Parts: sequence; structure tokens; C-alpha cells
Amino acid sequence: MSQELIQWDKIRTAIETSKDIEVLTALKNKLRAYQVLAEQSKQSAEVQAKIAIYKARADRKCGEWLKGNIKQGQRSDLSQDVISLKKIGVSLNESHRLQRIAEIPEAKFESILQEAEVETKKITNNMLVNIAKEAEKESRIKSEQQVRKQDISDIDIRKGDFKKVLSDVYNIDAIITDPPYPKEYIECFSELAKYAQAHLKRDGFLVAYSGQFHIPEVIKRLSEHLTYVWTFCLYMGGKSQIVNGVNIMCGWKPVLIFSNGKKKMRFPAYDVLISEAREKHSHEWQQSESGVKKLIEIFSEPKDLIVDPFAGSGTFLKVANDMGRKAIGAEIK
Repeated sequence: MSQELIQWDKIRTAIETSKDIEVLTALKNKLRAYQVLAEQSKQSAEVQAKIAIYKARADRKCGEWLKGNIKQGQRSDLSQDVISLKKIGVSLNESHRLQRIAEIPEAKFESILQEAEVETKKITNNMLVNIAKEAEKESRIKSEQQVRKQDISDIDIRKGDFKKVLSDVYNIDAIITDPPYPKEYIECFSELAKYAQAHLKRDGFLVAYSGQFHIPEVIKRLSEHLTYVWTFCLYMGGKSQIVNGVNIMCGWKPVLIFSNGKKKMRFPAYDVLISEAREKHSHEWQQSESGVKKLIEIFSEPKDLIVDPFAGSGTFLKVANDMGRKAIGAEIK
């Protein structure tokens, strides 16, 4: 094995120039056999990393061929001019993995191999597949961010502290917002309550998302300037997250309802909302559009003024605008 292992240039040339999938799979399988032998014979970390690098190159090359010739997910309905997966000795699952690896941008792939060689780090298929998924996610996020920028391009979102940049906005029908939940931001709720009291219409509503952990303090601060009405439940559609401080799996979010006057709602409203999807492509704390639509219907009417002092990516304002409301917001970042 040692004589073959030093012929890296020949192996790399064979991988890069071959267009025959049977040759490529043979190289891939041979390098896999080298990996097993190197592990069993306790070869150096440098040797094992080197084999893994060339195995990754062979996997990627196989994946490129498969992407051009095999349609993912098909088993027996391959066209006559395409070699079947069974004939080339590649399982359906392996075909998916190899094609995933081929989807990693070339510059990203080469940087991974370079890092592995410098740090003598072994590369695995699972590692590359996860990197491919992350690269795909990053690409999707960038695309969605561009769409989101276009969606909110005509909405008045002012950059800066809402107390300053929204100081000229009065006669607000409803403030619907999602302030940050961590303890270090708790003062935001006091500032929000003061602003709402001064800028909401008489009997206008403040609708504020909140985490559970500090909810007694949040309610106390909001109640200093507004009238507490109710706490709605935003059900997260079967998804949950661990709240480490109390070791509880949480599947819902409180939505606090306060009024700048009357406690009674204008009409009967159901207090359970459904969030069909939780979006995070544009902002760290972004909420879903589905979760806020019902709130806008309940607490405003078409042509009403909706304000979001913690606009984030503009989700709430976009929905309000789509539903025929005037939308103004602020975002400090």
C-alpha cells in the first residue's frame, strides 16, 4: 500500500480527467479500502487525512456524473440511455449523498480540503453532506433576503431607536411587535409601554410577543402605563424548544394584549393562534407571517395605522401592508 499511497498526483489526475463512472466508482472504492487499511494499520494522521481528501475528490466527481445522468429519487424508471444505479454499484442513498457533495461550491470544497490537509483532519461523507446542506441553506437565505427586501421596499421602516425615529407618529390604531426577550432587554418593555400610552389612539391596542421566562416582570412593566386585557397563545405548530433555565420543552409563545383605555375587546376573539412556520431567513428573532395575520385582523381594520417599534426584518409590517393597513416601523440594527 505504501508505494501506491505516494502516487497522489496520478490518483488526482485519474479522478479529475475520468468521465467513466465505472472508473470513478472503482477509484472511490479503492480509496475507501485504503482508508480501512490505514486505520487498521494505524497509519499516521497525515496519511489518513490524505486518503480522506482524495476519497472526497472521488466522491465529488462521482456526484457530478450522477447529477448529470441520474435523476435523484428515481429507482426503476430511468431512461434507456442512462446507466442504472444498480449496474454501477451505487445505492440510491449513496447517490443522494454523492450528489449532495457535488453541490458544494467549488471554492468552498477546495477550502475544506486545504484546511483538512493543514490540520491533518479526516473528512467524512456525513461532514461533506452537512456542509452541502449549509451551503444550500445559505444560498436560499440570500435569495429569500433579496425577495424580502423587495417586499418591504415601499414600507416606512426607520433605522434607529424607536423612541426617537417614531416620535412623530401619533394616533396609532395598534402597535403589534416582538421585542427581544432576554433579561438584558427587559427595559424595552417599559419604554414600549410609555410610548404606547403617548402615541396610541384612545382605546388602541398594544400586542406584544413575549417569552415565558420573564413574563411576570414584562406584564408588570407594561401595566404601569397600559391596561392589561389578556394573554393569547401562539401555538408553534408542533415545534418546540428547550428552556434551559427551567428544563421545559416549550411549544407556544405568549402574546400579551394591552389597551390604552378599555379592558373589553371590541368583539369576541379566539385567543389561540397558529404559527404554521417559524422563519429565520432575514433576522435572528424573525417570526412567521401566519402567526401575525390573525392579530392584525382582530386588532385593526383596513386603512388603520399599524406600528412595529421592533421591526426586525419587517415581517409584521409586510403582512399589515398586504392586508391594506398603513405600516410604519423602526429597527435599531
